Amino acid sequence: MTVVCRDIPPALAAPLNEALALCDPGLVSAEAPVLLLGTGDPAQALARIADFAASRPEAGRAGADRIASGQVVWLLPAGQAAVLQGTLARAALTHAPQLRVNALHLGPRRPPPAPWQAAWTAATQHPGPLPLPQAFAQALSLLLQGPALTGQVIHVAACR
Repeated sequence: MTVVCRDIPPALAAPLNEALALCDPGLVSAEAPVLLLGTGDPAQALARIADFAASRPEAGRAGADRIASGQVVWLLPAGQAAVLQGTLARAALTHAPQLRVNALHLGPRRPPPAPWQAAWTAATQHPGPLPLPQAFAQALSLLLQGPALTGQVIHVAACR
């Protein structure tokens, strides 16, 4: 997997590296590298995505389908998914089909259940949130495996 990281916050660097190690290396071929982008500034994100698109060849063809020559996964800052979703959609439309542009949003942890929910929560035996590297790895796998997935935000709730 060829991965280019830009503007990754220091707090996410270690979990993201561990998540990449957990991902199946066969998800992305050498012809379709991935740009992991961690900026919260929309103008800077659009510029980085445009630079990445300029470095990639045009989308390939497989019959009537177009095959992206690269993928961008934008790590949206916590609490900024709604604000930056329009910028993400604009980037996805601008660079399709050459690039697939998606995002991961590290959402806040769920609040503890209310007292009246405590019995129901114990009865459901939900395993709870995954550790951050495993949650990132699952979300990245979903985005990288979807051949036509673009413009999507995956919300990741993980224990930290």
